Amino acid sequence: MKRFLIKLLHRLEACATRLLGSSLGGTGILPVCPDFRLLRHPSTRPAGLVLAIILFCGIALCGFSNEADAKSYRIALVMKAVTNPFFHAMEEGAKTEAEKLGVTLLPASVERETDIDRQIGLVEDFIVKQVDAIVIAPASSQGLVPVLKRAQSEGIYVVNIDNPLDKDAMKQQEFTCPFVGSDNQLGACIATHALVAKMGAVGEIAMLEGIPGVTNAELRKAGFLSVIQPVPGIKLVASQTANWETEQAFNVTSNILTAHPNLRGIFCANDNMALGAIAALEAGGKTGEVAVTAYDNLEAAREAILEGKMFATIEQHPERMGAYGVRVAKDHLDGKPVEDYTRTPLDLIDYQYLVKVMGMAGKK
Repeated sequence: MKRFLIKLLHRLEACATRLLGSSLGGTGILPVCPDFRLLRHPSTRPAGLVLAIILFCGIALCGFSNEADAKSYRIALVMKAVTNPFFHAMEEGAKTEAEKLGVTLLPASVERETDIDRQIGLVEDFIVKQVDAIVIAPASSQGLVPVLKRAQSEGIYVVNIDNPLDKDAMKQQEFTCPFVGSDNQLGACIATHALVAKMGAVGEIAMLEGIPGVTNAELRKAGFLSVIQPVPGIKLVASQTANWETEQAFNVTSNILTAHPNLRGIFCANDNMALGAIAALEAGGKTGEVAVTAYDNLEAAREAILEGKMFATIEQHPERMGAYGVRVAKDHLDGKPVEDYTRTPLDLIDYQYLVKVMGMAGKK
């Protein structure tokens, strides 16, 4: 409403200037203290009416205090895979921060991480609603860039969280925005180092990848490869996508085990895929024979670690991504400077961490 009134004031002021300029001798100068008897004079009645509207808008704007401005901000949170607990944690962190900052949070999510068109539709809906900012974990690093560029051109501030947008696609669209998230390549390096150590730096290893072309999936693959390639005793026998999904991971892992019965380690680019891999290992009677590390620190993954079915996972703090994303948006809307990159921390979560640091009961 405030932005609308400001635009209306500017247009009315220009209109009044033209009308009064022609009615008062062509000076084109708007009087500082207009005489509202002009409203009764036939030659100046149109200009007088415009001045009255300007006065009304000015009074209305005076009602907007700084506190009201902050509370009137509407910030959309667009996520992927509403069924994934990772994004539930992200939403909860964003909600807590929004309440603390006094802004309105509008969360929305697609059903599956492959629902790119649906996520584009969510952004388009928020453009129509003219929200103040969009905080987004994009389902596609390339596919979301054009619609986010359009949102920005409509005056909506954009903050990218979790999965980084593709730099080449952004450059092509002449689009920039801040990023909030962890270093995905580093996280994969940490998880893979732990896996290689567990294997004694010897044996066959495989990876379950995320969606091909998605930036965080590619970064995690790069981190994995950077660790295993210099190790002479490690042999990569398979690296296949399971598109972040548990069921696909079960099928892919089952096929890998059939082709490579001597497999000793699997790195999964997220915990959902790790859960599918663990189920496949159980079905094949391989539990405890093949070490599994992953990424996200879901509750089900922690349970699997405590039960000895999984070796470790990476915590990248999705609740902080949601919170920091809202905070960056609010700071920008308040006219404060924001960083191009706000980093969230990484932690390796294994059995010892869960038992000794988090105080959880071991089940081995």
